Order: sequence, then C-alpha cells, then structure tokens
Amino acid sequence: MNPAAGRGRTRRLLPRLRAALGALDVEVHVSATPVDPEPLARSAAAAGRGIVACGGDGLVAVLAGVAAESGVPLAVVPTGAGNDFARAIGLHPRRPLEAVALLRDGHPRTVDLGRADGRWFSSVANTGFDAEANRWANTVRRISGTALYLTAIARTLVTYRPHRFRLAVDGGEPEELTAWLMAFANTASYAGGMRIAPSARLDDGLLDLTVVGPVSRAAFVWNLPRVATGSIARHPAVLTRTGRQFSVASLDDDVPMELYASGERVGPLPSTVEVIADALRVVAPPAT
Repeated sequence: MNPAAGRGRTRRLLPRLRAALGALDVEVHVSATPVDPEPLARSAAAAGRGIVACGGDGLVAVLAGVAAESGVPLAVVPTGAGNDFARAIGLHPRRPLEAVALLRDGHPRTVDLGRADGRWFSSVANTGFDAEANRWANTVRRISGTALYLTAIARTLVTYRPHRFRLAVDGGEPEELTAWLMAFANTASYAGGMRIAPSARLDDGLLDLTVVGPVSRAAFVWNLPRVATGSIARHPAVLTRTGRQFSVASLDDDVPMELYASGERVGPLPSTVEVIADALRVVAPPAT
C-alpha cells in the first residue's frame, strides 16, 4: 500500500482496507518511502506470492514490472488519483473495496505493458504539454483526479508553446513534427479518465500514438473537452499512429523536453517507447 496515493485518500481508507484484506491470505505492507514497494514486491515474487498494488498508476506500473519479470500475477486495488490502468481492466476507479473481493473471485487476464527507456509503464507515456502539466501536478497535494488535471492544464497554458520533435515508428524513416503533445498509449485514458487514445487496447500488442499538432492556443483550449470524451482523435490537427516501438527526440535545444510514463518522470528526450505484448497476468473482474 502507498498511503500517499490519491493525495492521502489511501491513508484515510487504511482501516477499512486492512479490515477487508484481513479475511484473506494477504500480507500487508504500508510503504514508508517511495522506494519501499519494489524490493518488497520482489521478495514476495521470489517466494512465489502474487502481488497486490494498492495505490495509483505510479505504484501499479512499478509493481506490474516486478510481476511481469517474475511471472507472478498482479492484482490492483485502485486508491490513487488517476487509476487509469484499473479502469482499463474493468475496475471502478472510486470503489477500491470492490477490488479487494477480486483477490478471491477475480479472473486471470493477460495484458500488454509498455517500456520507456527500460522503465515499465502500465497506462500512457507522454511528452510535451501534458508532461509539463504532469510535472507540476505531482507537486500538488490539495486536489486530485480530473480537477487536478484541469488545474494543471490551466497553469501550463500560461507559458507553454508547441515544440518540434523527431519521431520514428517501428524503425521506419524519421519524420519531423511540431506538436503540443505526444502520448504513447497502452490504455485508452490517462490523467484520471482523459481519453487521449480511445482505440487503445491492453491486449493488442500495440501502442496507440496521439499527436496534437500546432493549433493556436485558443484552438487548443477550445478542443480540450474532446480529450475527456475521446473525440480528440478525429480532430484534423491530430495525428494518430500505432506501432510496437517509437523513437522520439526533441528538436528544440533551448527548451528540454521530458518523458513521463504512468504519471512518473522517466527523463529527458531522446527516448525509446515500446510495448511488451502479453507481459502481465492481472486479476480482473469476470468478463461481461
């Protein structure tokens, strides 16, 4: 458990979560620092135990990587700010206690994961405008979910401008693009339900790339609601691609561009983003 997940939401839920988990064969570890979960998960996997990530997309990504490398199953109890991977496997992002029941009654499902410069991610890797908004959002503790996403957008709009990138898909010929943002999606949504890549699927062996081109600032703001509804991909200034591996670099040396994945900083561009097909066994609700 990451008690800081969801801007403290997990900490408030701890008594109820402990009570629900107490009826199961589960060992509970509450993280004291951000570096605690990975070694704890590796120890559990080495003992042949499955792993439960109780937190948000950042924790899920780290523990999904451990589970994938170890061959053990992962379950998710969504208590974070975004919970986009949980949403993608059919969990309700605001009903974590329902997810606890799946530790007993859930069904195994095999899904893909992403890797960004060797770092595992479960939902979306991104660079450009939304990466800068993500960086600022990670410093905020008062709000969460969609409200946090919209506040971060408003703050970032004051100073951000479109940037030039070089992109290559599956080792093909590089192309130069000017874009507000680039999102490499394993799941349809990020940032708490913003549907940046509505066609993305967890089990197709592909990442879906969405590139928002160099529209005016006013047009960018006007079309932001289309991200929430998933219709942004149909805008004429939006480019979409699918692929297994993407190479992306910044062409504007004066303003360093960084890559984020599942809400966490990966590092500066250039970067390689790829999908690992059938990487993870995850506990999911029964198929409907």
